[in-house]
Parts: sequence; C-alpha cells; structure tokens
Amino acid sequence: MSFLSRGFVCGCLLLLSMTGCGPADDGRRSVSGTVTFQGKPLDRGNIMFVTPDGLGSQTGAVIASGAYEIPAEQGLLPGRYKVAISSADGDVPADPNTPPGPSGNFTSVDRIPAEYNTESKLEAEVKDQAENVIDFTIP
Repeated sequence: MSFLSRGFVCGCLLLLSMTGCGPADDGRRSVSGTVTFQGKPLDRGNIMFVTPDGLGSQTGAVIASGAYEIPAEQGLLPGRYKVAISSADGDVPADPNTPPGPSGNFTSVDRIPAEYNTESKLEAEVKDQAENVIDFTIP
C-alpha cells in the first residue's frame, strides 16, 4: 500500500471516529398535526399524549395557529395513546371565589369541552414506520 493510500485510509478512519454514527435511535417518533375547534384552527392550547395505563411514555406540545409538533427527541414510542386537548380562555376564572395569585394570574375556564380533555375519549396510534401526522377536530 502506498504512503498516499495509507494516509487516505487513516484520514477516513479518523474522520469516521470523530463524527460517530449519528444520534442513537431510541424508538421515539415525531408526531405532528392540526387541531380545529368549531370549524377553525385552534388559536392556542396544549395537547397531551398519554399511554392508556398512564404509566408509560407521554409527552405534549403547544398548539399555535391550529398546529402542533413533537420532534422525535421528545417524541412517542409506537403504540396507542389517550389524547387530551385544552385551551384556557384567559378571561374567565375557573373559580370566581379564588383570588388571583401574587402575579395577578388565575386559572381560566377551558374552552374545550371536558370530553376532549379531562374526560377525553380521544385516542391516537403512533406507528413505527409512518409519518405520524394526527389531526383532531373538536365541534
């Protein structure tokens, strides 16, 4: 093997050892989609994905202008999930008898009906070999 060939091979091995093989795939998948409420994109809110038993993988995202996105790094393992969507109105206190906190903030009434958040029956399946775009429509 010539000096140039040995140098080339050594250089390639050094470069490969420095760059590694990229991030490890821990099985988590990205999830994204849209949420419409009363026929329009939900302007603001939150979405939460929780395993049916509540003990496994779970994550959530902010909904802005009707869209949400969970990158793979914070994503979900393939499987079925319960889904809860919430969106506080920001104007009406959830309990008018509770004074605002020191910052003046208070817990607001949720615009989303209970059957889509606290009593949600919504479900979604995250698939291993799919794009996982999951949209929700709330009447």
